[in-house]
Amino acid sequence: MKKLFLIVCACFTMLLCAGNAFANNPVPQPNQDPMNWEISMMPKPTAEEIEAARWSVVVENDLGVYAYDMGSLDFAKDKNDEYDRNVVNVLVKTVFTNKDVLKKLKQDYAEKLEGKEKVLYCKMDMQYKMKEKAYTVKTMQVFTNTDRQIDVKKNKNKFAPIPEKSFAEALYEVCQKFVADVADAEQAAKEQAAKEAKEAK
Repeated sequence: MKKLFLIVCACFTMLLCAGNAFANNPVPQPNQDPMNWEISMMPKPTAEEIEAARWSVVVENDLGVYAYDMGSLDFAKDKNDEYDRNVVNVLVKTVFTNKDVLKKLKQDYAEKLEGKEKVLYCKMDMQYKMKEKAYTVKTMQVFTNTDRQIDVKKNKNKFAPIPEKSFAEALYEVCQKFVADVADAEQAAKEQAAKEAKEAK
């Protein structure tokens, strides 16, 4: 199972947000805002589409498809409950496609599988120390093809160097961009506030 922790890293997901075009649009009723009418006529995304839209694929290789939850990127908090700008949290998902890996997982979790279930993917809470270029997997959850969770593993937060040309390295670059984007946004906000304060004088 220790090998599994090293092999697995994050997910498959096709971003499915499709809209249907209407050939003939009925005329909105009087006293009805045409914009609201058009928005209400748009097909609402399904639960599957909403779930899929969370994920952005980072790497696909012979083991599986790896992705991260775009809304999960965040700075970790220190002992004083303050954000640590050097430590970034991110939720990742791996959908396994390698037949040998899937076979091994089926054997390892045989007692937990029901009917024709099979192990399909895992989710991992990962954490990066940006300056040290190190990472850890805090927890890993294993799911079947029916989205049923069959295992949870917790790590003792031991950080390891990021292997070159690995999924962990690709995700580290995503975290770097997140840190840079936050810094740019904060700088822009400061400049805007200074500009407004100057104009108010």
